[in-house]
Amino acid sequence: MHDYLHFSAEDFAQDDFFVRWVLRPDADTETVWQDWLATFPFRRDEVELARHLVLALHQVAQPRLTVSEKGLLKQRIFEHLDAQEAPAPAASQPRQVRWYWAAAAAVLLLLVGGWQFWQTLRTAPDPAYQELLVQAQATDLLKEIVNTAQSTRLVVLPDGSSVLLRPHSRLAFPAQFTGPNRNVYLNGTAFFEVAKNPSCPFFVNTSHLVTKVLGTSFEVQAPPDAPRVMVTVKTGRVSVYPQGGTEAQTQRRTRKLEGFVLLPNQQATYRLTDQKLLRTLVPQPTLQASAGPAAFEYTEAPLRQVFAQLEKAYGVHIVYDEAVLGNCPLTASLTDEPLFAKLNLICKAVRANYEVLDAQIVVTGRGCQ
Repeated sequence: MHDYLHFSAEDFAQDDFFVRWVLRPDADTETVWQDWLATFPFRRDEVELARHLVLALHQVAQPRLTVSEKGLLKQRIFEHLDAQEAPAPAASQPRQVRWYWAAAAAVLLLLVGGWQFWQTLRTAPDPAYQELLVQAQATDLLKEIVNTAQSTRLVVLPDGSSVLLRPHSRLAFPAQFTGPNRNVYLNGTAFFEVAKNPSCPFFVNTSHLVTKVLGTSFEVQAPPDAPRVMVTVKTGRVSVYPQGGTEAQTQRRTRKLEGFVLLPNQQATYRLTDQKLLRTLVPQPTLQASAGPAAFEYTEAPLRQVFAQLEKAYGVHIVYDEAVLGNCPLTASLTDEPLFAKLNLICKAVRANYEVLDAQIVVTGRGCQ
């Protein structure tokens, strides 16, 4: 993977892995790019501009162009970004190709010349979010915080919960939480530290997905123009379910966390195209504070002991055939390695393999006999 930290929007838009994430997102690209944005949040604006640039190129570069013509088209557009004006096509070029160059340059004129206007539009709420607020206003007078800045904004809720509201995001909530539930409404991305109150569940409502908690910390990513909603758990447990429907009504009436429940180091992705909820581990699982300090130093330790320690330390579930692999001895120093690096080294030592399925780590191998 490239060192993307110093990439410009043009660099991102020419990177195959980035283009794949924008045009054909899958679990691999989504995991990598969401983790990268969480690590370098100050690069979000450049990534967003690159994403819109890729989408613009995808619209103007139709299949009728040859591969070489598409490459030349991209080259001309990126030259336009540097010059801040559209390049004039050569007179000898075919009329059809010149038309695509002109269309692409026009799109980029709008992107570059209308940058400030686009920044304003990014913060505008989507209609589904506005409809949620209209329904909520019937019973509660809501206060809405809109973060138009380039930095994260701290919002303290009436119950003492705190929210890190990311740039270009909106959060609405009542002046006081009354009734059996605590409801807030999010359009964008935010990290929540929810004050514990088991008798009064906390609901984060987005246009398409609801996250229900009793008291925990987690992040919800629900940008208005994204094809998916993501929920990542840091501590505690949360349940997620689609907005509307019978399940939503059931969840409102109970204080329990039921249905699609996420644990620490797990994340859910709700795909809007097919309305499916997918669960996986976060790209870099972290040690759980409740597990206490741990040293991952092993001398002829049976694998069942190693896996048990990893499960407790990271809050993950490791599935393996104990009769085949449980007694395999391991001698290794893994204290400074992240979880997946630990697993790679362990599997290499005992000639096994692992994969992540539905947020579980499945280890398979022939054993060490």
